[in-house]
Order: sequence, then C-alpha cells, then structure tokens
Amino acid sequence: MTLHLIENHDIRSLTPVTFEKVKLKERADLQRLLRDQVEIVVEDGMVLAEEFGTWEDSSRRIDLLVLDKEANLVVVELKRTDSGGHMELQAIRYAAMVSTMTFAQAVEAHEEYLRQRGSSDEAKEAILHFLGWEDETDRRFAEAVRIVLVSADFSKEITTTALWLNERGLDIRCVRLKPYEMNAQVILDVQQLIPLPEAQECMIQVGIKQRSEQMSANRTWTWDSFLVETRKNCGEDIAQLVRSIYEWSVTEFRQVRFSGNTSPRFGPTFRPDRSGPRMFLVKADGQIAFRFIEWKSMPWINDRAMLSGFLERLNKIPGFDLSEQDLSGKTGRRLDLLLSPANLNLFKNAVTWLTQKTLSAGQ
Repeated sequence: MTLHLIENHDIRSLTPVTFEKVKLKERADLQRLLRDQVEIVVEDGMVLAEEFGTWEDSSRRIDLLVLDKEANLVVVELKRTDSGGHMELQAIRYAAMVSTMTFAQAVEAHEEYLRQRGSSDEAKEAILHFLGWEDETDRRFAEAVRIVLVSADFSKEITTTALWLNERGLDIRCVRLKPYEMNAQVILDVQQLIPLPEAQECMIQVGIKQRSEQMSANRTWTWDSFLVETRKNCGEDIAQLVRSIYEWSVTEFRQVRFSGNTSPRFGPTFRPDRSGPRMFLVKADGQIAFRFIEWKSMPWINDRAMLSGFLERLNKIPGFDLSEQDLSGKTGRRLDLLLSPANLNLFKNAVTWLTQKTLSAGQ
C-alpha cells in the first residue's frame, strides 16, 4: 500500500524509504519513541521495563516489557529491517521466560525502569493505579503473556508462524511501521497486519473459550473448588443446600466421588471402595441427577419392587414426578426443589431407605 498526498488539485505518491536511509536507529530512536508512546503498538499499555532480562545464563533482553489493562504481560520485540529476522523465535523465548513473573517481581522491574528514567514515582502505586486495583490481591496477575512484533515489514516465515500460533491460542500480533519521506519529514504508517483489526475481537473470544475449555478439561475438583463453582453458577442458597447434602453424604456413606470437567458433580457410591455407580449426582449447575442406566451392574437391579419403592419415596417431593420409564435411563431435577427442609428430609429418607435395601440384597 502506498500513501498519497492531496496537494492543490493533484494526488502525489509519497516515497517509501528505509529507517536506515532516514537515519533512525533501532534502539536509540524507534525503541525510545515507542517507549514514550507505547499505545501506538499496544493499546492501553504501560511500559514496565526496557531492555529487561533478569534471568541467569542469558544475555538476551526484551526490548519493551509492557503491562495491559487485564494485568497480562506483553513482550514487544522491535526490528527496523524489512524482514523481521528471527524476531518471532526470540519473542517466544522471552514470553516463556516472563510467564512466571509475580506482581512483586513486576514492581521490582518497574522500580529499576523508573530509576533509569530519573523518575521519583512509586512503582507499586503506578502499577496499581494503571490496573485500577486497590491492592495486588484484587485479581490474578499475569495469567497470560501476549507478544507484539514490530518491524518495518515481515517475512513470509514470520507471518505464517504468527498465524499458526494464533490459531493455537497464543496471542501474537504483527505491527508494521513503514516510513515515508515528505518535504524532509518522516511520515510513519502504522498498521496491524496480524490479526487483522476486524478479526481481532473474534480471535480473542475464541482464545478465551479455548483456554477456558482446556482449563476445565484438566481440572481436578475438590469440595472447596466445587462449592465455589456452585456459588458462582447458582447463588448462595443453592451453595448452602449443596453443602448440607455433601456433609450428610460424607457422614452417612463415607464415600463421595467427584468427577466431570466442564460440568463438575459429586455423589456417594453404593460400594464402600468408591467403585461402581453413584446413588445420585449433585451438579454444580444446580441439578440433582439419577443415572439409573448405570445401576445395571448391581446385583439387585432386577428387584423392581425395591426400585419402585425408591421412586415412590422420591415422588413425595413436590416437582420430582419420576416414572417407571426413568428407571431405564438418566434423569435430573432442579436442586431448588430441595430447598425446603421438609423436602430435603424426604430426599435423604428415600436414599437411606434404598441403601438399607441394597445392603440387605447384597452388593
């Protein structure tokens, strides 16, 4: 793309030049200018450090280490060449190196930056003010590391790599700084090439969804994390009901098993060793479920009188309305049907009755 100047009644093309021709150096000029106006390449960014590198056994330095409004770190790698060299590989290394940075370490880095700049500002206060936090415990710090590559242009190898990494959840952007000459002045054309601005918001949302799903898929639920998830999804009343059911289950049956990734759940098992099917499932989305189809491995499954007796007792709870057909599949009801102490007792009595019957029938 060429820039054009409308002058009088004519359109005149501006001449693209190199940074070398206009005598702009990489560190002394471009880095200095972007450091003082980092929002040109990182919207809503704050420079934490310049030439940052505190790791051992490495002489490499991050050109600009930036903090964004979401408390994520941004590695800014700068080249004035038309190809970008191997800047994407360097930036990935840097991102890995700072990925474990704590809030306290960020304050230390910013203190050194302010000292070098001759500023008397307080580093911690400056960071908290920028983030809009009362203190460092307000939210989690540096959960993600972004990369911004800034160059006069990019080779096909870099753009292909950046596109591929973005597709796999890494936030990496390519910003082109193209200089032009006009009447002994330098005009700078700044364009984000990857991702295209119109596609950026969509890519951010996709990345958030993928990270959320990955975290859920790898999660091991405990009672504390389950309760937090329930409270987030359903509110305090359901969370307290779930606590009551959990504590009763532990006391009554002594075996409770958690499972699920995106939809966590817990429930007591029929067998003391926690193997086999569970009597019921309490889910963090506000449901209580019965997987009758999974009971088919139990030796008493053909005792229809026992199963019908269990349904009869559950159906004393208004709104449960279970049928004989439900015994061959899976079914669920809203947990709020058990908010009434009387209904909760009916539920507990039904489960206790079934447990006693299964014990007498043999495991």
